Amino acid sequence: MGLLMDSKGIPMAFDTFPGNESEKGSLLPIVRRAKKDFELERVIVVADRGLNTSDNTAFLSGKNDDSCKNNDGYVYGQSILGADKEFKTWVLDTNGYSRDEELDKSGDKIVFTHKSRVYAKKIQLKDETGKRNINTTIYQKQMAYYSKKYADKQKRDRQRVVEKAKHLITNPGLYTKSTSVGASSYVNNIKFVKSTGEIHDGLKLSLNLDKIAEEEKYDGYYSIVTSEKHLSDKEIRDIYKGLWEIEESFKIIKSEFKARPVYVKTDNHIDAHFLICFVSLLIMRILEYKLEHKFSVKKIRKTLNNYSCSYLEQNYYLFDYRDDVIVKLEQVFDIDLSKKYMTVSEIKKILQYH
Repeated sequence: MGLLMDSKGIPMAFDTFPGNESEKGSLLPIVRRAKKDFELERVIVVADRGLNTSDNTAFLSGKNDDSCKNNDGYVYGQSILGADKEFKTWVLDTNGYSRDEELDKSGDKIVFTHKSRVYAKKIQLKDETGKRNINTTIYQKQMAYYSKKYADKQKRDRQRVVEKAKHLITNPGLYTKSTSVGASSYVNNIKFVKSTGEIHDGLKLSLNLDKIAEEEKYDGYYSIVTSEKHLSDKEIRDIYKGLWEIEESFKIIKSEFKARPVYVKTDNHIDAHFLICFVSLLIMRILEYKLEHKFSVKKIRKTLNNYSCSYLEQNYYLFDYRDDVIVKLEQVFDIDLSKKYMTVSEIKKILQYH
């Protein structure tokens, strides 16, 4: 599922794509459709490094598509390990870094160093035959950051996987291709049986120390690249932070709305399933925005589920649930839900008025 949201975190559009295809090709169709449907003159796409490809940056920079006459923009995460040698050298060079600090979304202070530059990046695009024979240049602002807190987290995360890799080396019979995901990337000479996914017998397995050492050099570093060269480093960081709204939205769709697993098979039924999830998310995000982000989606959903009534007698219904979310909803929507007892006509009057 590809989800498009505005700068306030409100869902705008979505599309579904085959699960066995790379997500890299999902961006352009949904951006084209959204620009047409909403008559948008210019968009700035904020996405993680998984969508940071030559085709996507060229499309948004107006380099390879006639529909980009307005010159859209992007703010992408940038993989440092997957970058070229020149970029890695620039990131590790201590010259130009300055100290800064800010609060994360949980309110904790993060101390980090950062630097930036405008760089002429050479990229290759596909020609009519599908081969990457077209050379072009895009000018982008590149930002590098280092945080000890992030470095410590990366070390801990990798160490857990390395420990699993060590266990795999000494106990290969306990693992398959699916259960060794992550750990197998740190094991030399590992091969799997295609039909069963089991590890081949008789292999001389060893820990890939060179890969671990290479990754350790970049612990704590992360990068953002953008077409918005006129914006300050802080403005770019603030824009990129909005990405967690997308990540949180997918968590909400999966947990609160039970989007997965999908128990339907046809394309129409799958689209209908995700449409229901999308509309539900849209309603909840609007409520969250109207309530000034004082309550989580989980809290709002729990309140709406608990706010119900029981039939008493003689056309009277008992409303026996009230909390701070209900109180805030009354203020925002100018509605009175304070009555403990209401008749059908009173309930209908509230519904008809709103």
